[in-house]
This record gives sequence, C-alpha cells and structure tokens, in this order.
Amino acid sequence: MQYARLTMLLFVACLAQGRLTAQVPETRLTLLAGFEGIKGSVTDAETNEPVAARIIVKDTSGKVQATYYEHCDGIFTEEDGTFSLRLRPGVYHLKIVRGIDYVTQDHTFKVCKNEGTNARIRLQPWVNLKKRGWINGDGHAHLYSEIPANDTMLRQVRKICLAQGVDFISACQGWAGYNDSTWKHAYSVVSDRRFRLLYGAEMPKYRTSHVWWLGLKSTLDNFGNLIDSTYEVQYYQSEQNADWEYAWLKFRSIPDLEVISRYAKTQGAMAVVAHPTSYWWQQRGNISKYTTNVASNLSFGLLSGNPWGGMAVMGYMSDNYYYQNIWFNVLNQGYLMPAFSELDGGYPRDNKFWYGSMRTYFGIDTALTSDPIEQITGAARKGRTFVTSGPIVFADIDRKYGLGDVIRASAESHELNIEAYASGDASDFLTYIVLFRNGKITHLWDLRTNRPRRFTTSYKLSEKDDAWYMVKVYGRDTWENPGDLDVLAFCRNSEYSATRKDFPGGKRSVAFTSPIYFRRKNEPQPAPLIARANLSVVSPATGKGVRKCTVDIFVAGEKIGTARLSGGKGRLRFPVNAQLKITDEGHEPIIRSLYADYEPYLAIQERIANGQWMAENNWKNTLNKSHVPWEVFQFEKTKKNLVPRALGNHIAA
Repeated sequence: MQYARLTMLLFVACLAQGRLTAQVPETRLTLLAGFEGIKGSVTDAETNEPVAARIIVKDTSGKVQATYYEHCDGIFTEEDGTFSLRLRPGVYHLKIVRGIDYVTQDHTFKVCKNEGTNARIRLQPWVNLKKRGWINGDGHAHLYSEIPANDTMLRQVRKICLAQGVDFISACQGWAGYNDSTWKHAYSVVSDRRFRLLYGAEMPKYRTSHVWWLGLKSTLDNFGNLIDSTYEVQYYQSEQNADWEYAWLKFRSIPDLEVISRYAKTQGAMAVVAHPTSYWWQQRGNISKYTTNVASNLSFGLLSGNPWGGMAVMGYMSDNYYYQNIWFNVLNQGYLMPAFSELDGGYPRDNKFWYGSMRTYFGIDTALTSDPIEQITGAARKGRTFVTSGPIVFADIDRKYGLGDVIRASAESHELNIEAYASGDASDFLTYIVLFRNGKITHLWDLRTNRPRRFTTSYKLSEKDDAWYMVKVYGRDTWENPGDLDVLAFCRNSEYSATRKDFPGGKRSVAFTSPIYFRRKNEPQPAPLIARANLSVVSPATGKGVRKCTVDIFVAGEKIGTARLSGGKGRLRFPVNAQLKITDEGHEPIIRSLYADYEPYLAIQERIANGQWMAENNWKNTLNKSHVPWEVFQFEKTKKNLVPRALGNHIAA
C-alpha cells in the first residue's frame, strides 16, 4: 500500500484494489482492516474539540446509504463526533455537514472485502456565530409521544440538534410525554451549554389564531381549555356542516387575546403569531371544508396594543411570501414585529421541516449561560433576530444601532452596514442582497455574476418620516427573475390575476433580518385604542334594564377601573381589549368584551375565520393555499368599528 501527499489535496491510493480518495488539508482517510464500511470522527479544525455532525454517504448512483429523516439525507454522529456505518464493497461519496456555520467537506472512498475506511474529519469553522453573540433555535417544536416520560425521544432530540448545530428548541405538546409538573427535571437531563431543551406550548389554538411561546414555564394545567374544542368537534372533525357561523358555533373558552396577555404578564413569556395565513381544504366524507389557522384576530390584536412578541415569517416554505406580505403590512401600520421562523414539528422521520431546516438566530448581549431562556426572550423583545434556511446576514446602522432598535427620524445622515455570508456548504454562494424600506425594494445588489461566498457593503440613508429597513440575502437556490424579489408586488399581482400563479419560493436559500426602525415621535408603536361605548344591562327575566349594577374593567386580569350604572345604562371609556365584569344583585356576574360580544366586530372576524372572504375576486380559484391578502384582515374597518366618531357602540349584556 502506497500513499502520496500533494500540496493542496491528500490522495490515498490503494493500487491493488483501485482505491482513490481526495481530501482537504488535515482531514485524513486511511485504510481500516477487518471492517467493511466507514468509521470516523469529526473535530473542529481550530480548537481540536469533538464536533457532532451529519454524515451523508451515497453510492455511485447517488443512493443514500443510511438516513434518519426522509427529507434530509444522512445520519448523525454521536456527541463526541464518532460514527460508524457498515457498507457493501464499492465506491462511495462522503459528505460531512455541521449546521450552517462550518464548511462542509466532500470525499470519495472505497470499501473492499474485509477492508474499509477510517475517516478523521477536521471541519473548518465558517462563521463563528456563537462567538459573535448569536444562538439559534425553534419555538414551535412539537414532541408528540404515545409513551409517557419518553426519555428516548429526548435523547434523540438532543443528538439530532447537536449534529445540526441547533442550540435550543422550545418543546410544544405533547412534550415527549411530560407535563407542567414533570418537564423541568427531565429536560434538564438533556440540557447543557451546548444544547438546551425548553418548555413551551402552542396555545391558545382557536379558529381565530394560534400562538407559540418562548419563556413559558407552565400551562397552569389549562391547556385542554385553550383548544377551540367546539370548532374541532362540531366542524373540523365532523362529516357534516360544510360551513359555520358564530350564531351556532360559539366559543366555549376564554378569549384568546386575553389568554395571551395574561400568560405573558404572569410568566414573563412572549407569544409569537404562528403560521399567520395558513389554511387548507379538509375532506370529511363528501364535504370539503375550509379549515383555518389564519390569524383572523390580527387587526383587533394590533389595535389593542399588539400582545405578540413577534410573527412567524418563515415557515412551511423558507421564502414564504404570504407570511412576509402580512408582516410587511403590519410593519407599515407602525407596529414593532420581530421576525421568527417556525418548524411546527421537527422530530418525526417523515417531517418535511426537520431540525435546522429553518432557524431563528437571537443576538444575545452576554456570554451564553447554562439556562439561557432570559437571554433568548430578552433578545427577541429587542428585535435582535434574523431567520435563515442557509445564508447568514448581519446589519447595523452607524455601528451603533442594531436589529430591532428605534432611531429618531431627524433627517440626519446615517450609514447602513451589511455583512452577508453564503451557508457553510462549500459549493454555496450569494446571489442577491435586497434592502427593503417600508416593504419596497430601495436597493438591490445582484451578485449572480461574481458568486461571492462573503459580501460586505454600506448604504447611505437619512429619514425624516416613520420607516423601517430590512435586509434579505439569497444563496445559490434563488429567484431567476430579479423582478420577483418584490414581495408586495408579487402578492398583489397574484391577488388580481385571472388565473392561479405558481409560487416557487418553497426551497429558496434565504435569510433576512428583523427591521431597524425610524420614528418621528417617542412612541415606538401605536398605543392601544380606547373605546367609547354605550352599555345596556338588562334582566334576562324581564328584558328591562337592571336598577343598579357595577362594571369592573379588567385588562390582562388586572382591574383598572369601576363604573356604576343606573337603570342598566351608561357610557364607558375603556381599552378595546378590556374585559367588563358586570355585577348586579340577584344575578350571577357576567363577563363581556368588544372582542367576543360586539357584533360589528364579530362579523369581520367571522368572515375571515370561516373563509367567506374567498368569495371575493374569485380568490378561491386563483389564490394558492395559504395566500390571504392583507385587505382580508380589514384593519381600517376594524379600527373604525371599535372607535366610531360618535358614541354608538352597544354591548347588550
């Protein structure tokens, strides 16, 4: 056996058997007698520390030899970076991948009878994101398990995430068979500074919207009450009822916006709007039903003070224009809304959205602690996030203001700095850098000719009006036509097309930042609307106004005021998201709110939630699944209904 070393590549030749392999410096592939297959280990080329990674082995026909996921090739090393795979004699291609922040390696090796390959892989860091203060994870990660206390699942989650370079996940139902009282110890066993398993939930899950949580400590054993069970049983799972109305399919649960506000306040947690435009047609027997996860309460929530900490703008598709379209319009209404990605799964082998396929990076200000949840939620609240399916992007203004910051719009000159990288895949490159201002492309860098792996630039700007800026970066899997990069224009054209237009954005290699904002005034975003309402309280027995009653006004569970009505009538002024507790001698107290009981608003919400909006403009036949135009949310109409010019709101109690 003879080996020859070249200057740039190490070639190992097994002359008798025709073995040939090409490698990068420092990585070594050597003969392994007595084992048919490949064994190896992976280390960091700079620190010499073991690195968990994903190992992809294909034969000459391109067939993957072993895989965990159906939609993501390869197996995962042990935590110490070691791996072993038995193979038939033949020639194979080996690829080693570790997240997006290490440079991938590719090798060719041969397995002979009673002889395999020993691989000592030294991976070169690409962008040291942790060193720069960025960690990544996912907050919408379901761990459904039929096995109680499924520690095997927890260990497998840890193994996959370490190999994929995922720093944390926030587990949602079914929590790998754990619950409010048992999760903490079990999750701590698989958590350390390299990976952290956190507790979360997707709740409330109503026909009006879903949210998932970062920083949740407990569901307070209330999860079952926060599912829209009436909708699930009488509509979604039923083979009857082709549509629904609030007149017969009412809420049985506490209003979801109230739940969000209370949990956020009492637990210091933050809620993220999940899949804001997701809907589909569900077949039940002979009936095809409009089924919704759409955030139909979006306008009311924004107008009541924006209870959410952010919105999923990357999910189900890496470049999901339908989510981004809504996000851009929310930002254009003056609201702060950080960007998040979501997997809505991650663990099952057949899941299309595997751990690491999409990530949210969080910019933390201090060294990573063993329990980083406060750092994660703190970064999210500041808007220090970017989302990615591969590329890496950093942006700041004047080397002083970071993502999420609010800058005074005073017409002063500023410089926006951009630093972008292709993913760790050695064959990847950058194609576009897109700078958005208020949803429109204000500058485009077309890099398709030069194909750089890294790109830095700056852009001069000044603002005297309210504005927001966002940077978007594309890798090798990109749009062919630069004209399609305009999110708002693409969606608008689709909304008024006579035929359904294809949307090929599902597998784009893309990253984009949360915005940096400019504001003329000191208020970063609009304050909650204040309603002025005429309240009528009548006796159910007589239909006449009660003689005397007390109205306690609550916001997020805290009493902020009290009013006493004479004859059951009065004029009240209160935040639009308030809950009114009405008490009268001889009757049980009742709770009323504009959100759940004010018919003009319910008509708006119902039209969104039950799909009646699709009757307009032939949208049922022309829009792609999950495309909901911004106008469907009727932001301005909701605003006018909640705060009319004259005192005309009536809540019948």
